Amino acid sequence: MESRIETFKAYESLSLENSFVTIKEQKDIQLNVTIGIHDDESGWFELYDEESGGDEWYAEGVLELDGLSVTGYDGVFALPVCIINKLQEMGFDTTEIE
Repeated sequence: MESRIETFKAYESLSLENSFVTIKEQKDIQLNVTIGIHDDESGWFELYDEESGGDEWYAEGVLELDGLSVTGYDGVFALPVCIINKLQEMGFDTTEIE
């Protein structure tokens, strides 16, 4: 199985929330982001903040793919814009998850 892996840095504003309240918010966090796509049409992502090495902000999850369409994801409530933008640069249609 071959994989395509893209690693990059991005700035995002993030919030940590539960069903009742926003627990923490931070703007312009420098993130290290990795997206992996396997040839069996599965994918994954991981991101963490540069400053704390992931102690403050960390997330990972899966990408559901159908050919070049991203049909879903799991692991976060809302997929960060930097991941959506990178998937588009990689040639994926992200219409279903936007």
